[in-house]
Amino acid sequence: MTTSKSKKKYTKPLLDSELGHWESNVPVNPSTAFGFLYCIENTATGQFYWGKKQFFHGGKRKSKTKGKEMPWRTYTGSSGHLKDDIEIHGYDKFKFVIVETYKTKGGLYYAEAYCQMLSDCMTKMLPDGSKPRFYNRQIAAIRFIPREEPTEITKKFITKIKRRCR
Repeated sequence: MTTSKSKKKYTKPLLDSELGHWESNVPVNPSTAFGFLYCIENTATGQFYWGKKQFFHGGKRKSKTKGKEMPWRTYTGSSGHLKDDIEIHGYDKFKFVIVETYKTKGGLYYAEAYCQMLSDCMTKMLPDGSKPRFYNRQIAAIRFIPREEPTEITKKFITKIKRRCR
């Protein structure tokens, strides 16, 4: 199977220097995790973005990309608003944080939606009311019972973000 061959090169958690632009206080090992929950902060404006990224391509067995590593080290989110602000403010004004890794797709998807909901990412505005506090413009539909719940690390991180967004 292609996936196991791709993942075998990761025998231990990655070093900070192997994470690309990401910062992390949790061990990151693509061979033992499906993907990661992240938070991007625009330090110039105080805006945030919640997202998730998987380490390897999924899909159909015969797909040419199945099992190949995703370009997660350089990934900057899927939000057009976020990408526009990276252009405007410069890459150095953004902090890219891996909050937690998740072993299952369901756990990862649920953790992202959990953080988005608890942070009021769809309704919270910047203190001056000029812009939304979060770049997120939608919350994914969860139509399953995940086998993995948001971890204590994720819950603590969301509490920290909520305090900063008051």
